[in-house]
Amino acid sequence: MVDPQKLEELLKKSCHRIESIINNEAGKIKDESLVVKKIIDTFFKELEASGYSLDIEEYLADKLEPRSKECINIAKESLESFKESNKHIEDLTREHIVEIEKISEEENEIDVLSFKNRLELFQHDLLSELQKANDTIRSLEQEVEELQKLSNIDPLTKLYNRKALEAELEELLRPSKERKLDLVIVMIDVDDFKRVNDTYGHIAGDKVLLFLAKLLKNSIREYDRAYRYGGEEFLVIFNRATKESAKKVTERILNLIRNNKLIYKNKTIQITLSMGMTEHQKGDTAESLIERADAALYEAKKNGKDQLVIR
Repeated sequence: MVDPQKLEELLKKSCHRIESIINNEAGKIKDESLVVKKIIDTFFKELEASGYSLDIEEYLADKLEPRSKECINIAKESLESFKESNKHIEDLTREHIVEIEKISEEENEIDVLSFKNRLELFQHDLLSELQKANDTIRSLEQEVEELQKLSNIDPLTKLYNRKALEAELEELLRPSKERKLDLVIVMIDVDDFKRVNDTYGHIAGDKVLLFLAKLLKNSIREYDRAYRYGGEEFLVIFNRATKESAKKVTERILNLIRNNKLIYKNKTIQITLSMGMTEHQKGDTAESLIERADAALYEAKKNGKDQLVIR
């Protein structure tokens, strides 16, 4: 049940802090976007301090995703339209080439050579424009590809995000109705991550996530892939792998985290990981595979954390 009085007090407190930022700091910061960001950060920190759990990064990503999808779809439609027009021009050029040959074979009173030269010049100019159009198409295709890639990347860790995971897992599992695949997934969660944020601050928490992301990328093969699943949760797909080989890599990551201390502003941060692993079974869907790994992760948490559970 939402407490209206608590919310009112929270908003008043946030407004006072924001007013203070505008009066005391806004004039010193030249970049307006930094002022706005600081105001937004202030409001979300007040929310968190009052017990409301909300991740500004995920909130903004959720709001921006539909706009991003819309931009990509518009760009794709424009490209298709451009390609269709380009094809039409190519067809017209071919028709003109045929007409040139017909005219050059006819015997009549017009200056056939002059007429043919004019048409050949037209053909040259048209083909030149076609080349420019093709160059533009290739450039636009590269931009769309880059836009799609960016929409699949987690802005903090630079790992692929949950949206990219769902798309790739669906593609990998396409043939799974007929046979069992050599595919293993591991769900990973940073133990007591809230304690890290509360003790050392959110920047320290971000550094922990960045460290773990880099460790995951450096520990897996080029055709395996690591994703930020959400918050302090990660997921790794071991493709063309056995459960035994994936287990070796996963346990090595567990030990590296367990036996290393992170230093942030001369303070030592010790973290551990809980992991849930499962291998593909015939007929698995992306949902069933993730649910099984998540259940194994939950069991690892329940059994005392800092461990791997396999289901």
